[in-house]
Amino acid sequence: MLKIKLITIAAALALGLGLLAVSAKNAAPAVAAQLDESTPNHFSELISRATADGKAITFDFVVPLVTGERVWTLPDANAKRDISNVGTDYVCFSEPWNEGKRERCTPFSNITSITFLK
Repeated sequence: MLKIKLITIAAALALGLGLLAVSAKNAAPAVAAQLDESTPNHFSELISRATADGKAITFDFVVPLVTGERVWTLPDANAKRDISNVGTDYVCFSEPWNEGKRERCTPFSNITSITFLK
């Protein structure tokens, strides 16, 4: 009698798990939270928008562009640095150099994060 009950419970469990697997496979994916339509699609768009809005942007570099300066917040009045160009996969910074200006460009792959106030 106990053996029959155990077999019945095992069969019910297997049937339940099978139904659960089938329903999970056929279930519609959950809808992600709606993104703000103004959310940038690319890194370059994010930087360009923040710059156009006059926001200070903090860059955290994988490899510093200047020894010992892994994090830059721009514009930087003290170092007289600013973002000068934003491409599809890079960003350039302008700073004084002797009697002129120097451009430093880095690919987005060298940037671990960008932060700014929203």
